[in-house]
Amino acid sequence: MKALVRRARSESGQVFVFVVVVLFVLVGMAALVIDGGSWYRAQRQLQSAADAAALAGAQELPTGSAEAVAADYAQKNYTAPSVTFPVDAACPDTSCLDVSANAKAPGFLAGVFGSILDADGNVTVGARAEARISAPELLKNVAPIGLHVSQACIVTDPTCFGQPNTLTLVEGEEFDPTKSKFGLLDLDRNGSAGAGDMKNWLEDGYPDYLPINMSYPPANGEKNGIKKQLEDAADDQRVLLFPIYDTASASTGYHVIGWAAFVIDDVVKWAGKDHEMTGHFVTFIATDLAAGNPISDPKFDFGVHVITLTK
Repeated sequence: MKALVRRARSESGQVFVFVVVVLFVLVGMAALVIDGGSWYRAQRQLQSAADAAALAGAQELPTGSAEAVAADYAQKNYTAPSVTFPVDAACPDTSCLDVSANAKAPGFLAGVFGSILDADGNVTVGARAEARISAPELLKNVAPIGLHVSQACIVTDPTCFGQPNTLTLVEGEEFDPTKSKFGLLDLDRNGSAGAGDMKNWLEDGYPDYLPINMSYPPANGEKNGIKKQLEDAADDQRVLLFPIYDTASASTGYHVIGWAAFVIDDVVKWAGKDHEMTGHFVTFIATDLAAGNPISDPKFDFGVHVITLTK
């Protein structure tokens, strides 16, 4: 009889230990599901805020206000995150912005595991985003006016942007950059662009993506027919995206190496064989490119940029 009692007590103790282990495992699983899910959602929200902050701040690059804009944007998109801007080897130049963010997420059941939570019952979640501006190899909404590279502003000389610039075209001398600063391009590249095509491209931009390192033939349409579209663009102060070329000839066309953004201020002369307009270059963010196929050489960066998340 005594042996049976001792055996029953032993088995009872084993059952108790087993129940405790099972309860511990169940609590752990509940903590994983409830707290883990909460922390994951908090981290994803923080990551979204960091991504948005990096994209917003990158629009101000390379100016010193980029970090302040990013921090302000992060605060508006997440409840009181701690946003910092560490010096990072991945951002060795002023065309890149690195955003790090940390926030507190509450724990409910994970406290049973001791040191996972801080003294306030929270866990720290983090996020990081990196955005970069670059000049795109492909661009859409382009106007059919090609500018010689000698006339374009480059990002290495930011004082050039916004300054008055007079552009001339002399019919019969379209391929001589000392006489004609711009030419009219057949963006279809089929040799049939006329005044109607030119008008549409000046009003709405070319609808498809166009590449650099490509030669575009000269437009053969009547040049005087597009004066109204140029004047409308000047009245609206509309930004026009112009191809930039380095070489040109009647046989090979205009060899495009990049893109510039230009605002026409006045169509001074647009009759006969002499054409002249004044305006200024601006920097421009193209928002219809998910990735920029970036131009890495700054001498081919004429101020038209795309912003991409690189981390």
